[in-house]
This record gives sequence, C-alpha cells and structure tokens, in this order.
Amino acid sequence: MTLTVMCQGLVAQTISGKVTDRSNGETLPGVNIVATDGRGTVTDLNGAYELPLKAGSHEITFSFIGYEKVTRHVTLIENQQLVLSIKMGIESRTMDVVVVSGSRYEKNISQEMVTIDVVQNYIIENTAAPDLKAAVSRVPGVTILDGQASIRGGSGYSYGVGSRVALVVDDIPLLTGDLQDIQWSAIPMETVQQLEVVKGASSSLYGSGAINGVINVQTGYASDKPETEFRIYQGVYTNPRVDEARWWDKSNAPVMMGAFFSHRQRWKNFDLVVGAHGSSELTYLQAGQRQAFRLNFKTRIKSEKVHGLSYGLNANGQYQQSGRFVLWQNNKEGAYKPLSGTSSEDKYTFVNVDPWVQFVHDKAGIHTLRTRYFRVERRNVDWEDPSVSNVWFMDYRAQKEFKYSFVLNAGLQYQHIWSMSSLYDEFAVTDNPAIFGQVEKSFWKRLTLLFGARSEWNVVRGLGTQASGPIFRAGANVKAAEKTNIRASFGQSFRFASIGEKYINASLGPISIFPNPDLRPERGWSAELGVKQGFRISKWNAMADVALFWMEMKDMIEYPIGLYDVDGEMKLGFKPLNVSRARVAGIELGLSGDGSIGPVPVRLYVGYTFNYPADLEDDTTQLNVNVYMQNLFTSISNPDSLSSQSILKYRIANVFKADLEFDLWKFTLGFSSEYNSFMDRIDAEFESLLPGISDYRELNDRGIWRIDARVYYRIDKRHSVGFVGRNLTNEFFSLRPGIMEAPRSFTIQYKLSI
Repeated sequence: MTLTVMCQGLVAQTISGKVTDRSNGETLPGVNIVATDGRGTVTDLNGAYELPLKAGSHEITFSFIGYEKVTRHVTLIENQQLVLSIKMGIESRTMDVVVVSGSRYEKNISQEMVTIDVVQNYIIENTAAPDLKAAVSRVPGVTILDGQASIRGGSGYSYGVGSRVALVVDDIPLLTGDLQDIQWSAIPMETVQQLEVVKGASSSLYGSGAINGVINVQTGYASDKPETEFRIYQGVYTNPRVDEARWWDKSNAPVMMGAFFSHRQRWKNFDLVVGAHGSSELTYLQAGQRQAFRLNFKTRIKSEKVHGLSYGLNANGQYQQSGRFVLWQNNKEGAYKPLSGTSSEDKYTFVNVDPWVQFVHDKAGIHTLRTRYFRVERRNVDWEDPSVSNVWFMDYRAQKEFKYSFVLNAGLQYQHIWSMSSLYDEFAVTDNPAIFGQVEKSFWKRLTLLFGARSEWNVVRGLGTQASGPIFRAGANVKAAEKTNIRASFGQSFRFASIGEKYINASLGPISIFPNPDLRPERGWSAELGVKQGFRISKWNAMADVALFWMEMKDMIEYPIGLYDVDGEMKLGFKPLNVSRARVAGIELGLSGDGSIGPVPVRLYVGYTFNYPADLEDDTTQLNVNVYMQNLFTSISNPDSLSSQSILKYRIANVFKADLEFDLWKFTLGFSSEYNSFMDRIDAEFESLLPGISDYRELNDRGIWRIDARVYYRIDKRHSVGFVGRNLTNEFFSLRPGIMEAPRSFTIQYKLSI
C-alpha cells in the first residue's frame, strides 16, 4: 500500500528504493518516509517506495515503530531518478515493542489499552523451552496448573477441559473442539516470531474462551536472506530432595531430549517457512513418558498481477504418544507414582490446515479471510476407544483507516465443530457464528479512545441455542508525557461450556467424572487502570508498568469433588457445576529493559502480581464493596484471619517472576526466579478423601521459591552451546494438589544458525 502526498503540478524527479531490516535483510512494509517540504509516502508490502520531489536539496526521514530513525540528505537535478535503499536498525526491544493482540492490528505496546506482555525470543531459546507452556509460564501473573492457564487469578482448575484463556495462532483460535483446551506441545515453537499474552477479558475480539485473556502466537515469515536454524538439547533429572520418592535407579535417571529445525527463504514473490521438531522424554512422573514428532510449513505468495493481493497455505501436524498422570499415590514415596486406575497412555494426532488470503488497498483498506481445519484424535495405547474432534473455523476481517486518525475494525466469524468419543454417548455437533466490530479514534496525537462490541451464538444440534448477547469493550490511552502512557479499559466476557464439560462420563479408577448437559455460560467483566513509564539510563532502555485490575464473574464452572447420585447409587467423583459468583482484584507491577550498562549488554524482565480472589457465593457479605476491600487489605497483612470460605478455590494470590541476562565476552549468563504463594483453599473433599494431600498441605503451608540459571558460549557467529539448570535448590513441591512438580534438572543445548 503506497500513499503519496503531492503538491499540484507535475514533478519529474523521484527517489525510490527498498527499506529493509539491517539485522536480517527482511523488507519493512509501512515505513513512513517524509521530506522537509512535507511530501511523503510509506513503503508497500514489499518494502518498496517511490517519492516524487522538486529539484534541489532535501532532507529525507525514514521512521518505523521499533526502529531507529534514518535521515538522508539528497540533491536532485532536473529529471533525475535517484535510487536510495535504506537499512534500518532496531532501536530497543523494550521501548518500541509492536503488538497485534490488543486491537487486532499493529500498534506500539505503550499505546495499548490493556496489559500485554511479550515474551522475547531470547527467553524462549536460551532457557531451552521445550514447548509453549514452558515459555508462557515465564510471564508474570500467569499460572499454569497441570496444563491449564490462569491469568491474575481468573481461573482455578477444571481437570483438563474448558480453558478460560484463548490460544490464538496466526490470528485464528486453536482450542480443541470437544474439550476446548490448549494442546501446548503441538504449537510450532521452532517458527515462532513473537509471543504475546493479553491480560483481562478479551471476548469482544476473540470470542468464547477469552474470558480471562489471550495467548497470541505469531509465527514468522521469510526474509530476503535465507535463514536456517537448528537446536538440539538433552537433559537429565536429578534425584529429588525426598529420596524415598525416587522410583528410578540412581544410575538410570529420567531424561529428556529433542531437536528443533526451521528454514526460511524467499524466491521473488514466494515466501516459504518450514519447521520440524522431535522429542522424547522419560519424565520424573512414572506414567509420564512422552514421544512426539512435528512437521509444519507456512507460505505466502504476493500477487504480481493484482497489487496488494497476497495469499498462502499454512499447515502443522504432530504425532504424540504420552502418559497421563492425574493423581499421586501419596505425598512421599508415592509422590511421583500414579494412584491406581488414574493414569493412562494415550496416542494423539494433531493436524491443522490454514488457507488464507489478504487484499490491501489504499482506499478499500485491509481485507483478510482466514480459515482453519483443526483435527485432534486421541486413542489408548492399543489404538482403541477413539475420541475425534474436528473444528472448521472461518474469520473474515476488514480494517480501514479513515481521515483524522479514525480506524474501523470489523468482521464475521464462524466455527463448526463435530466430534465423537467413547466418553460420551452421542455424536456432538455445534456451530458458533459471531459478528464483531470496534472503532478507534485518536485526538491531538495524545488521546486514543476505543469502543467495540460482539455477539456470538452457540448452537448444539438437537439441544438448542445459547447466545452471548451483545457484549462491549471500551478503552482509553493518554500520552501524558513523551514516555508516559496512562491506560484504562473495560470489557465484558463470556464462555460457553465445552462438549467435554457437558457430556463426558468417564471413570478414573476409584474416581469418576460425571456430565452436566444443563451448564449455563460463564459471564463476567474486567476493568483495568494502568501506567506505562519509559526511561533510559545511559544506553539502557527500560519500561516500568503498574496496573490495578478488577474482575467480576458469574456462573463460573467448577468441578467440586463429592458423592453424586447416579441411577440411585452414590458415587465419588467430579461434576461440573455453575457454582460461583466471584470477584478478583489486585495490582501488578512490571519492569523490562534492554541495552548496555557500561560495556555489558543487559536484559531484564521482572513482574509481581497480587490478587484477592473472593467467593461471593459462599461469603455473601463480600458483595458489599467496602467489606470486599477490607478483606483484600486483610489478606495482605493477616491472611490467616480470613475464613477459607471467603476466597475462591485453587488460586495463588502472590506470584513473582524475574529473568536477568547479560553478555560477557563470548558468554551469556542468565538467572531466573519464581515465587508462588500457598494455595489457601481447595475442595475440602479433595483434601480429606485423597491420599497424601492433607499431610502435604499441613507440612508445606508456605510459598515456594524456584531458581534457574543458564550459561551460553558463542563459539562463533553460527554456533553456540549452553547449559541450563532448573530448580537448582531441588525444591520438593506441589502447585496443583495431587501432582508434584519436577525435581532439579540439567539440560545442555547446541544451536546452529546459518
């Protein structure tokens, strides 16, 4: 897309060329190019530009979010056609991070109206993160309990179904059709370019499942210069601090190994990205052995006949064999062993195929159509008892920027799910049509206002329709000073119960999971007030962030354990129920920075989150805001004085995370730490009826610190080798009751970049 501002009359002189990223040679579309006489243009999808100018001397400025400004002085004579190509360098990863999650188009992170955290690639690679879960767990305020994500205490634990955090990969949701859960291991981490986490209700843009936030994964495209990367790692778990918990021989410790491969290349108008991953892990959990292999590709073709038209096909497939560990035998010698009847070994295949097309026009704006077919098949070790989930998803979106800094973003979505399983009786078919839109307007280059709305329907074939009703979001961002931005937001949210929550009827040894087809949708809203402050110390750039947040939720779906009447017989198990009206409020502090302190490059990423998760159903006095606020402050100063019935189950109130990395000569040293406070409330029946849980909680009623460290050596520009230690103090601890976290481990990783 090329927009040119010209004076009246003909201009015979021009400058033209291409703008690229200095580090990797990738072309940069959307670069602003302005001459001193006010004439200007922007680069098109291929990074090319053309700017007519009068004869004479000119100063040309090239500017782009996240990159250092470039200024060139040129002198043009009559009828001269000057070629001027520019390479732009990144200014600061901290000060000028560009995100797409908050408004569904590119924007500087300081201009967003909600909190968005970006996990930098160096953290993913240098910590030898084996999958998306390991990367996301580095984000402050995010807690992952046995595979289920919770942001700022907005979610508890629901035994593997019904995620309240939406996973979006390349702009399309990627939750399984029947369980609506996240399959962390199936995400192509080998081609990930940016990982963003949106905190707070996001249903107006992303629909059901985004009631608590969004994890947005953006995979990369090829650049002008071919790039190949290969990473291989191998690790070993050490003996736990409690020696009787070790089920393996000292000479035969559990191990992990894996490899990542990616290649990116461009041929004229055709981009290709391919990736592969293989891994094998004999984990510290006796039933947790896992093997997986993944292959994926991504393409983009820029039409040579129709300017602004591009299209492509992306695909990802993975085969996985893994053990499922639900509950331990006890909290000591049986901590890493499964309770009889609760473990299993499953075989999975994951496939998604994503055709897409995009058209960019000066007057018509940006129009994008993305589709995805996503299939998940689960079978037992003998390839029996199949569970098959199919999702077809369509997303059409139009974006148009009008005069006076007015942006419209609107679209249609449609999701069709058909699934079958031996865990529920009937072939399940659901449809989810949706319509959404938002407008954004900037005033005086300092104030930006946003308003959005969405309606979505959940149609279960033969059983009726549920509707979200119109839900709304609103936000504001004020640039109070050069590096100071104040933001405020409000957003409503909802989540339809998944097929699994409504219909699964299964047995896990002595414990059963019961269905509930009458579940109502979860509903809620969240609000936030935040300040983002940038500053610079010598050559070190930093961004500090403070956010106050407030969430209200109704008809939350939880899985209380108890005795339930099944055909006149009382049976022990879990059953999903709409049980809670909840309120969660708190504060989040963050600091990130990069640059040099003296001669040493330093990167820092740190955050602390406090939340008070109130159960307004069991303690109705907290419906009064004054009582709630008194309890919130009491939970800080004297938490033991509060009744356990006042707080929600399976929440962690205090979470601290930090990562520090710096370079010394050819070495890179990194340290990370994490603190999780004690989980104050769980199901009373869970604690009293299942072995070892009550004993563990009596002996371990304090928070847990975990410390990791890493060291890398750059052999040359292409080769590096690293050593990563996790849980260095070898803490023996549990976050989700009934499953123990990993003991100390060491991993060695080799990286080759061509």
